[in-house]
Amino acid sequence: MTDTKLHNGRRGRRFREAVDGPAIMRHYATMGTAELAERLGLSVKQIKNYVYRQNLGRWARKDADYLSRINSEKGKKGGRPRKIKS
Repeated sequence: MTDTKLHNGRRGRRFREAVDGPAIMRHYATMGTAELAERLGLSVKQIKNYVYRQNLGRWARKDADYLSRINSEKGKKGGRPRKIKS
């Protein structure tokens, strides 16, 4: 019987709270989660799980300015020109 499952292993490296925690706390509110994960060599899920566990801190919320910029760049109203109704 052959094993047909793909075993790609884990993506990134193992999460260490003592090393990665302070870096996540410092950058999470003003940086994209995927970009932060790439810089630290972790997966997005590892960062999201850590933030979820530490959700009482103010740092665990994205800044309003950052979210506004994201919504204006990629949002429905700000990301593309609207049609003019005539």
